[in-house]
Amino acid sequence: MAWVEGHRRFLAYGAGMALIVALVTSCTAARYSKKADRETYRIINEKSKQVPNMEKGFSLEKEAGWDPLAGLPLVEQGEPAFGAEEGSEVGASIISLEKALEIAVKNSRTYQNEKESLYLGALGLTLDRHQYTPIFSAKGGGAIQHSTRDVEKASKFTTIMNRETALMSDFESLTGTPGTLLRQFSELVESSGNAAGLDRPHTKIVYEKSIDAQTNLNVGLLLRGGGKIALGLTSDFMRFLTGESRVATGSVLTGSYTQPLLRGRGAKIAAESLTQSERDVLYDLRDFTLFRKDFCVEVCSNYYQVLQNRDAVRNNWKSLEAFKKNAERERAFSKEGRRTQAELGRLEQAELNTESQWVNSVRRYKENLDQFKIKLGLSTDAKVVLDDRELSLLHEHGIQHPNLSAEDAVSVALATRLDYYTEKDRTEDAARKVKVAKNALQPNVDLSLQGQVPSKGKDGFQNLDFERTKGSIGLDVDLGIDRKAERNAYRAAVITHERALRNLELKEDNIKLEVRAAWRDLDQARRNYEIAKSSVALSQRRVEEQNLLSELGRATVLNQVDAQNDLTSSQNELTAALVSHTIARLSFWRDMGILYIKPNGQWEEVSDELRKERAQQ
Repeated sequence: MAWVEGHRRFLAYGAGMALIVALVTSCTAARYSKKADRETYRIINEKSKQVPNMEKGFSLEKEAGWDPLAGLPLVEQGEPAFGAEEGSEVGASIISLEKALEIAVKNSRTYQNEKESLYLGALGLTLDRHQYTPIFSAKGGGAIQHSTRDVEKASKFTTIMNRETALMSDFESLTGTPGTLLRQFSELVESSGNAAGLDRPHTKIVYEKSIDAQTNLNVGLLLRGGGKIALGLTSDFMRFLTGESRVATGSVLTGSYTQPLLRGRGAKIAAESLTQSERDVLYDLRDFTLFRKDFCVEVCSNYYQVLQNRDAVRNNWKSLEAFKKNAERERAFSKEGRRTQAELGRLEQAELNTESQWVNSVRRYKENLDQFKIKLGLSTDAKVVLDDRELSLLHEHGIQHPNLSAEDAVSVALATRLDYYTEKDRTEDAARKVKVAKNALQPNVDLSLQGQVPSKGKDGFQNLDFERTKGSIGLDVDLGIDRKAERNAYRAAVITHERALRNLELKEDNIKLEVRAAWRDLDQARRNYEIAKSSVALSQRRVEEQNLLSELGRATVLNQVDAQNDLTSSQNELTAALVSHTIARLSFWRDMGILYIKPNGQWEEVSDELRKERAQQ
């Protein structure tokens, strides 16, 4: 029963300790998360200084209570171009381009995913750095043990005979005379009892209970030169709770130092993993900076495309209204016999085609607007419209074409492109790994130093006896007769380095290709804009002429249809050319590597003077 009761108490104690550990762990999870953030953000901020235009004050946390649509102006009047749905946008929030970029930076799911990827890369570096700091560990354990053992106890006959022998010795010493007869009689009785088996001992089962505990305190340090230092203190404790109280304690202090002499020797070899991790985070920062530039261009492109689709709705609606007006006039002429049914039918058919184009343009606009909402991280149910004034400003100011040759643009790109710097660095990484793989072909020769300090006596739990230390020094040698894996790794590293050199050449050629293609796209967009602008002016004169002739009854239906269709088409092409040139200009700056993004996501317009200044940096 005592064993059962002790077992129950031990289980209750163990359950209580497990509950305490669980509570402590849950309470400190938030603290661990904050420590991880501080260390990771510190790494990002340190390395951000090496990356131009990297986002300042990087953080994954979102602004508490921030409403992306709060304080925005609202639509007060409906849009006639939507026909029966004219009032559908009343009350919608108007988002400017600058506000759209701000919302995208703070709210976009894609942008947040990229930030988290950068964070996770830097978080991994914290562990790699931690490997080269003193690492402490503490372990302990204890148990209540129940056991049994057999104890042999002398029989009563043997006990009596032992007492008689002792009494006989006392009698002889007191009287001073030998008790020969008594001794002979006693021996006769003892031999008779032994023959009868009365001297056989009895076996008794003894129950024992003890407490056994052990603690281990260790610290290890990995040196960048490849050496390893380890210190440990192990303590044992045992106490018997039943029978004679016995306590046994002891401690041992151990230490060791291992240093590679050939394979794995040197900071450049031993710390290769840490070196690569440090550089990988730098590459991640460059990639994130490039993503910010791409993201800005993409948001601007989508923004203007939505406005372009909305402008197409208006142009198609105006064209439809013009066709309706012309159709009414032609019907009046038809009643007077001045128009044939064929001519009237041609005009009515053109009206139906224009109505179909208008309906399709409305559908495209709404679909693109919903897609843009998703791009910004807004719900598709959000009632928003984009600011028409952004497109009006483009029309008002016209295109802003840079005065820069294609070859000058290439030179700037090769001096500023972050991905080009990364490709150069990866070539260095590959060359460094060749040296590491070459070192791995050498034999393993490690210098080993070990020492041990025991505690004093059996109960020296805390008293270490430094006069009885033990130590050793030696070499661990592995000739590495089988080096096929290392041989293959070395050959693969050489090939990887050669491939990295080719990739660097390819990257340079691709940059030249991209920049020249962007320059051509920009130049083509400029020409398309000039052509579209002239086309609109020409189409407007043709429509005005046909309207005057129609009032006089001298216009032909074919000329009216063609003039109106050409006007609508040229207006849509002018807006498309203006938007294309704006996006091509931003893409050109991006491909040159000089598109700088502000903290709110807005780009910084590049002037010729600023371009020259950055090219010299």
